[in-house]
Amino acid sequence: MHRAFNEFELSVTIKENMKSNKLMILTMSLFLILAYSCMKDNSAEIVAKWKTQNETYFANMKDSAGYVLHEIPSAPAGYSYYYKIKTQGDQTSESPISTDSVYVNYRGRTISGAVFDQTYSGTTPVGNATATPRMFKLNQLISGWTYNLMQMKVGEIRTIVLPQQLAYGDDFLPSMPYSTLIFDIQLVYYKR
Repeated sequence: MHRAFNEFELSVTIKENMKSNKLMILTMSLFLILAYSCMKDNSAEIVAKWKTQNETYFANMKDSAGYVLHEIPSAPAGYSYYYKIKTQGDQTSESPISTDSVYVNYRGRTISGAVFDQTYSGTTPVGNATATPRMFKLNQLISGWTYNLMQMKVGEIRTIVLPQQLAYGDDFLPSMPYSTLIFDIQLVYYKR
């Protein structure tokens, strides 16, 4: 048997449902706030762990065969990077200066080996049909690239290991913040 609601009963039912909905919304909001704060704490821990791993990786580069530690005299204390020349460039050419445009092939990766950007596939850009050099204004690059390219000769290929201070610092691009990054760079050409 169906019972008809009168206006009073209907009003009470609607109010109870509204209270129940408000309570449910409040409960869900609190849950989401707590979940976000836990996620935020967890991501802070992940970033801190990543930063430590990257700093340790860079500190241990001193044991890597063939790499040269280059201290930057004009930079703040402790700013240095490692490099290894893989292919000598044209020793009769000059090196670019900070206002030049450079054309480079490169591959960038994290300490885990993950490639985040590249202009070629395969092991080397030399004689590689996939190599597509990119042009950059030298003074608009990350400082680790600028320091290295100003020492390179046309045709030189070097691997550089940059601490986060000379790379992207605490930015999330192209990788996690505080990343030590490894680049293979070929100076193809430059123009003044």
